[in-house]
Amino acid sequence: MKTAIVLALAGALLTMDVGAADQGWDGKKLYRYTNEHGVQVLDDVVPPRYVAGGYEVLTPSGRVLEVVAPELTGKELAEKQRREARLAADLQLLRRYNSIADIESARKRKLAIVQQDMAILRSNIASLNRQIQSEELAAARTERNGGTVSEELLERIESLREEVGVVNERLSLREKEAVAINSEFDQAASRYQEIAGK
Repeated sequence: MKTAIVLALAGALLTMDVGAADQGWDGKKLYRYTNEHGVQVLDDVVPPRYVAGGYEVLTPSGRVLEVVAPELTGKELAEKQRREARLAADLQLLRRYNSIADIESARKRKLAIVQQDMAILRSNIASLNRQIQSEELAAARTERNGGTVSEELLERIESLREEVGVVNERLSLREKEAVAINSEFDQAASRYQEIAGK
């Protein structure tokens, strides 16, 4: 506690000293930048070619008013954007869930919807296969009795097979979606544990 008070008072004294040195300040600013030879230059303007390297704005007495950071290079900018995106994703994760149990609960709800759809699709496939089997049995009976299978019956069988193919594709997409959901929630749980553990 004492240390904090002493530091606060020292800071106040330093601020007062700097203010005293600038009491006669007329608003004029100087700029300090580094030139191409690595030498620091103090001038009343920053030449455009040095702006990207960053500079400082000072009073004539030398008090720093502002520090303009150097522009980031492509790699540095990409890294900064990656860090910012990660931070935004982490904040969103923390806002959305209060615990690992919340994440697991959300996973179960999302998977339940997909699994219900998958059960319906499997039931549809079974029903279509029964219809195909029934139509094929009818065609086989017709052939055994010496008759000719109608074009209409053959088209119906072909149409049912195509429908089975379409429903199988939809089922395959839902199965991939279930895998993606598990992966997404595994990552969320793992990251949440990392963040919450800090």
